Amino acid sequence: MLLLRYGVVAAVLAAIVNAVLWAIARAVGVSLRVQPPGQPESEIGLPQVVILTVVPLLAGTAFYALLRRWTRRPFLIFFIVALVVFAILLVPPFAATERPGTRFLLILMHVVATLAILAGLYQFERRRARL
Repeated sequence: MLLLRYGVVAAVLAAIVNAVLWAIARAVGVSLRVQPPGQPESEIGLPQVVILTVVPLLAGTAFYALLRRWTRRPFLIFFIVALVVFAILLVPPFAATERPGTRFLLILMHVVATLAILAGLYQFERRRARL
């Protein structure tokens, strides 16, 4: 249950930070329009930002719970997997838009989400080691 709490806190904090980044980008005139290959152009809305931040982080927390059950070094394995997934997820912003500001925003949001889940799970392990 403690792990879930840390995962939820990480997801919520990342969603808040990404929502603020989205609002700032919108306020300063960064285009929030993307066109993924084979799809029509669409605007990135606040609901998409929140959902696409929270859901993957909760899935990552569930994956971490499985790693804790089946491996001896769950954080190390999760860290490596998270970095690989992060690297792969750097591709979509480049495929979805040619606008540098939009690309930067999307990549920054990926950085926020990745750092949030890694920090949250690291804090979980530190707390658990003290118990």
